[in-house]
Amino acid sequence: MAHPTPIRGLGPDSQLGHAARRILAGRLADVRKPEAGLEDGVDDESVHDMRVATRRLRAALLVFRSLGGLKKLERDVKRLQDALGGVRDLHVQAAWLEGAAGKAEKEKRGTRAGVLALRDARMASLDEKERLLRAELKRWVKRTIPRLLEKVDALDDSAHRFGGRRVRKVLRARVRTVRKRMEAYADAPDAESAHALRKDLKKLRYELEIFQPAFRRTMDAMLEVLVPLQDGLGELHDADVRLELFERLAAEAAPTERKAARALLPQVQDERAVLAKELAREVQRWHSEEIPRRLRRMLA
Repeated sequence: MAHPTPIRGLGPDSQLGHAARRILAGRLADVRKPEAGLEDGVDDESVHDMRVATRRLRAALLVFRSLGGLKKLERDVKRLQDALGGVRDLHVQAAWLEGAAGKAEKEKRGTRAGVLALRDARMASLDEKERLLRAELKRWVKRTIPRLLEKVDALDDSAHRFGGRRVRKVLRARVRTVRKRMEAYADAPDAESAHALRKDLKKLRYELEIFQPAFRRTMDAMLEVLVPLQDGLGELHDADVRLELFERLAAEAAPTERKAARALLPQVQDERAVLAKELAREVQRWHSEEIPRRLRRMLA
């Protein structure tokens, strides 16, 4: 995952309004970096980088929403993020299916052909997804960016500090949410509880990155223990999406594709089982080392 642009010159005593302007400007610049890779076509790496950057920008807009006028802008950025996600998800599925086809044994040519047919069927909607993305990019450049720049320039809060009690309270609340999600996952480690934990953990990560200039050592330590768990949840989510997809295709697709989906299901199920075991070990480490409680102490 690409790292956000470091924001220099901020500290815990910086005015909150000044910090918000600096950070939002940096997050906007990160979203704009990959635009060049999307001018002549849809480059996979640019789509991925821009999607991650829009998530970080949305997190900053939500964190600083109390300063006023940012709620609708956050929804506008989400429109772009969703359009990027539609293209990116197809790229990921196609890459996995191409890898699965490459692993197919030579004597199973029928299976290999079916896997490639599955890939082609998934990619059939790519042109439409790319058309929607190009439309959203035009809207982003013509409407969202000017409004965002106008709002950012007007943000002001000199009464609160960037590293003040108000900020730490917000982060502690997010840590509590993650702890509850983790407990729910430990009780019922299914796809739904894993996805909910993944989303809240991702929000926590992006919020910690926002306040890294104010609490650099603390945030660095927190991110160090958080990233492996987030990565594991991301891989598990991808496996859950594939599992649901192939289960549906095994029942609904054309005969050749149905056969290929049935052949791939055991592989996806095995992958999911391995990832779930690895994630269970990481969750157990968080529990045994009382990491959520330690994270909240750091923010006291």
